[in-house]
Amino acid sequence: MEPNIFSTYRDWLEHEKMPKGKKAALVAAVELFSDTGFDGTSTVQIAEKAGISQATIFKYFHTKQDLLLAIVRPVLANFFPRYRDDFFAKMNQFDTLPELIRFIVSDRYQFVAGNVEVIKILFMEMMSNEEIRQLFGKTVASNDFQFLSEMLGDLKRTGQLRDDIDAAGLVRIIGGQIGVYLVQSHFVPAMVHGDQRDLQLISDQIIRTISK
Repeated sequence: MEPNIFSTYRDWLEHEKMPKGKKAALVAAVELFSDTGFDGTSTVQIAEKAGISQATIFKYFHTKQDLLLAIVRPVLANFFPRYRDDFFAKMNQFDTLPELIRFIVSDRYQFVAGNVEVIKILFMEMMSNEEIRQLFGKTVASNDFQFLSEMLGDLKRTGQLRDDIDAAGLVRIIGGQIGVYLVQSHFVPAMVHGDQRDLQLISDQIIRTISK
């Protein structure tokens, strides 16, 4: 059976069965970590924003780092689509490399856009937090390569993919483009021109990079 589709962290959290205090701490932490960073946020601030005590936070999370991991892990677990049957059924509707790339870029950008707060936290913390870097590395290098290999196979069936593109390269090329666009959108908004136009440009750049 396919797992329930994870659309956004907030939606997932809303439907998770957990104590109200724990959920309130996670919601407050997402907002504060995204706005002021992990190091710039204290558990006092989180408690105040959540309307709970610090004791409640430490009841559910032994450290602030544990709270951070509780935010990041569910998003990383869905960084590659877990609803793969639906994802690949849609991919099978397309016959050319450009069509497939535009679908992949649009699908994964929708995921990123829906989880922008947590993705922003992830990007910021990967710069300085070794545990977060390792967690991200494990996500990319673990069983999700089965998904990536399957996706790579779909791209190869078009006969238009360069022979030297492998699963790891595909992640760097597509993920890198979307990641840079996310950074531009939130830190240098003058560089973006709207999702529809920019995603088209991103798709075209990827297609030129990986096409024979």
